[in-house]
This record gives sequence, structure tokens and C-alpha cells, in this order.
Amino acid sequence: MSFILDIIHEFLAPVASLAAGGYAYMMLTESEDDVHAVRVACGASTAAVALVYFLIMMVKGRPGNGSEEIITIRTGGKTYHTPKRKHDADNAQSKLIWLGVGTAFLVTMHIKLGVIVPLAMQAALQPILLLQSAIFNVCVLNRSATGHLQRPWDNESVFSQVSTDMRKMKKQFQDMQSEMAGEKVSRRLTASERRNRNRVARRKR
Repeated sequence: MSFILDIIHEFLAPVASLAAGGYAYMMLTESEDDVHAVRVACGASTAAVALVYFLIMMVKGRPGNGSEEIITIRTGGKTYHTPKRKHDADNAQSKLIWLGVGTAFLVTMHIKLGVIVPLAMQAALQPILLLQSAIFNVCVLNRSATGHLQRPWDNESVFSQVSTDMRKMKKQFQDMQSEMAGEKVSRRLTASERRNRNRVARRKR
């Protein structure tokens, strides 16, 4: 039974999104009434989801009372610690930003090309993604943060994620330039490489 539920959970969002897009493509026309209905559905859906993320961000962003659980997060090769409330607020903020970016892209497509299928898909997809998200289940439905709901979530903000990717690309570009110039690129040795180096050093003594 749990296997079937997992399959439904995994494919519900894409199937519902495709079904909404297919319905808009096959059944709706470019009449003013149909276009207006899709706009209203997409706007209401996106606004409701954005409101939920915004409320979670505001509530969790407030300082807690007394001692607070600290979460260890490992990302980008680094480890840092953050309070649980701040982790939840950052996650809600990140989702809110991505929702805004995606919606702006779809609205631009609609204005420039006049298509309504992406708006219909957005109207069906976003509420399902919200209901399936760990932050909604834990912070709104008060479910236990265990199993697939366990923190830390994918909470890295949009800006920090872009910054991390830029640093990685810069480091890779610098290493490539050094290799092309015939220079030896320094890097951190692995545990096995350090053991081999120490073993060779002891033999030389």
C-alpha cells in the first residue's frame, strides 16, 4: 500500500499539470472568456500559494522563546549551523522567490505569445507542490519532521545558491587556466592519499 502511495505522491504533480495543460489546449479557445478564466485561475492559485509561503516566512522569522534547536547543514562543501526557525523561514523565502520568478516568466510568455496552456499548468501545479512540500506538512499541518520530512530541507536561498555556483565555476576556470599554463593545481588530498604520503615518508626515514 505504501508503495502505491509513494507512486501517487511522485507522479501526482506532473500528471495534474499535464492534464490541466491538455485540457486548456484541447477544450479551451482563445476567446476572451476562456482566456480570462485561465488568468483568474492562475492568479488565484499563485496568490494563495504565495500567501502561505509568506505567512510561514513571517511567523518562523520571529525570534523564538528560550533555547532553540540548532540544525547542521552541509552544502557546497561547507558545514554550518542555523536555528530551526531561521532554517524554515529561509526555506519559505526561497520558495516564494522561485514562485515569483517562474510566474513572471509565464506571464511574459502569455503577454508576448498569447499562450494560455502554461498558465493552466501553473494553476494546477503550484497548489499540489505546496501540499506535497515538507515545509507545508511540518509548519502548517504540524506533522513530525521525520523520514522524508526531516530537516534540513533544500533551504539554500536563490542568491546564495547562485553565489555558490559562481564560486565553483570561477575555481574550475582558474584550475583550467593553471593546467593550460603547465602549472600544478593544488587541491586537498583525500584520506587514502594522505595515508600513502605518510607511509612513503616513514619508509624514507
